[in-house]
Amino acid sequence: MRFKGLGIVVFAMAMICAPGVQAGDSEDFSGCDGLLKPKAKDDGMRGQASTSSFSFMFQGSDAKSKIASCNRALANPKLRPTQTLRRAHLLRARAAAHLKSRDFDAALADIDAAQLSVEEYKGEFFFQRSMGVSLDLLRALALHEQGNHEAAAQLAERAAGERPFAIQVQQSAAILRAASLPEGGTFDPLLENLKRIDPSARRLSLSRRKGSPDLEELAASAGELSLTFPAPLSTQSMLGNNSDLTGLLRTWAMPVSEAMLVSYALAATGRHEQARARVEAIRAAIEEQGATNENQFTKAIAGLVTQQTFEPLSDLVEARIAIDENRLADAAELVQGMKLKDGSITRDLYDAYNDVKMQSGQDAPELPALIEASPIRLNNITRIVDSLLLPPETERELIDYKKSRPNILGALVGGAFSLGTSLLGGIERTSGFRSTENDDGTIMVEYTGSTTSGPVVQEMTVLRAAEVASEHGKSHFRVESRKDYQRYLTKTQYGSEISRTLTGYKTELTIRLLDAVEADEDLDAVAVIDRLGPIYY
Repeated sequence: MRFKGLGIVVFAMAMICAPGVQAGDSEDFSGCDGLLKPKAKDDGMRGQASTSSFSFMFQGSDAKSKIASCNRALANPKLRPTQTLRRAHLLRARAAAHLKSRDFDAALADIDAAQLSVEEYKGEFFFQRSMGVSLDLLRALALHEQGNHEAAAQLAERAAGERPFAIQVQQSAAILRAASLPEGGTFDPLLENLKRIDPSARRLSLSRRKGSPDLEELAASAGELSLTFPAPLSTQSMLGNNSDLTGLLRTWAMPVSEAMLVSYALAATGRHEQARARVEAIRAAIEEQGATNENQFTKAIAGLVTQQTFEPLSDLVEARIAIDENRLADAAELVQGMKLKDGSITRDLYDAYNDVKMQSGQDAPELPALIEASPIRLNNITRIVDSLLLPPETERELIDYKKSRPNILGALVGGAFSLGTSLLGGIERTSGFRSTENDDGTIMVEYTGSTTSGPVVQEMTVLRAAEVASEHGKSHFRVESRKDYQRYLTKTQYGSEISRTLTGYKTELTIRLLDAVEADEDLDAVAVIDRLGPIYY
């Protein structure tokens, strides 16, 4: 097997070095915007193309190669003058590549050209909430990087208002607005929409508040541990720029940091065993993700996150417990050598340490000086470019919901004869949606969609959650945890991935039903149905 694998690498390298190796028409189109080559009699928006690891090696993986593919595709006579939406789609892909290469003037020129190409779609509902939102977010990113922060924030806010229940849009808009904050600006209000659909945003909001953190509130937000890691690293990313690997490392580290922050809050509020149990659960989740993945690069990322993020935070949790148990020497030893930044959590640790030291009179060592924390700024936000590329949506996208949605009206009529008993068991499930009642009273609502629009799946799952709340006679619900997945069809050879095709998305929400609003992040079931129902019914 090793010799066979080596033969493939040698063959690939020979092909790279061979003169005259060029991409064909199909590779130009798929290499630019990821779709198939257009045909003469359609609108040009032809399905998701498979991404070949070998062709990717031949073409390269950087922005320059993508721009070259887009240039060839846009000049290709197979792209008909009438296929304006596909032309805009290609221009948008080239704009994204220009953003990654930090050529912001060229990016804005492509965004302008894309919007001009689809002038006929202007004002159409489904176009505006997908391609229109995407172009707004891309323009916001370019303007921000050029220093026009006010215009960038306004565009991001407008995009967020278009799709309040799509986490992909809300996360991107929050990042852009946060990056455009003036000095001394308040971060928390920017998460207002995001906190309703993403529990991790609530924990981030708590941790970012100035002054002493409300550790009791943070500990109370613990709930069931939910760690969502990014998709396995593909061969394409392995061969790409170092910035791709750095970005992946960040996306792995973020959920671990958030989960460990709650572990610290549990420790600081006296829930020592619960804190340790959560730490071990997080460790097991990281190890399982690395152990069950055949991709060696993904395993390496899991190891780096363990070493650089998990272990230091685990030591902080143990140090906090040691302080409560009057073991100051142990606590000091755990933090020695760490370069800790001044922040709400480290201030709590140091304050607790000094309080116990003063009260007990222990001859404990001084803790290392804290590093002054820089203000919240988001540098190099061009790494979010790919999340801004929402696929164009049309009314035909809604067939997924119509086919997957249970017969709500029939179930409600049946409920009248069952004296209001739970309707969940009485609704016949088709492929797509599924609801499961948990032992703690929460309900897991999930949707698996074949659409390649992540925001559509995210919205449909929230809508179904609102329906479940209404079926149970509850006016509100809270998203306790969520998981979002991309689904791929992959092909392997000799144990290595040779191609992958995006086939759909899946979202899982764990919700708690409420009789009335209890917190700002609680969702009004009727309001959700009023907002999303007219779109998907």
